[in-house]
Amino acid sequence: MKLLNRTILILATSFLVPLSAYADSWSCRLGNDVREVHMEQTTSAPLPCQVLYRKLTEGAEDQILWTAQNDAAYCEFKAKGFVEKLESWGWTCVETIREETAVQ
Repeated sequence: MKLLNRTILILATSFLVPLSAYADSWSCRLGNDVREVHMEQTTSAPLPCQVLYRKLTEGAEDQILWTAQNDAAYCEFKAKGFVEKLESWGWTCVETIREETAVQ
């Protein structure tokens, strides 16, 4: 059911976003708490990249969990793995679409 809801959300929003958007971000909820996991690049190139973790409702500072200089797949692998870990702890996570924020 969770996979079906995520698929419907992605399909529904894919028609509404510009081509410059990407889906490398997740929003996770447990009770009243919200956390986000983002894959980010500091340039328009896929490298270097980082995985950013935000605890939006808990007043904590953002954390950079992983960075990569040589392997673009590393950030994606680590981010998706971390989201799966959050879900195993009871968090409900959905992939979100956000505008590209790379510095050019």
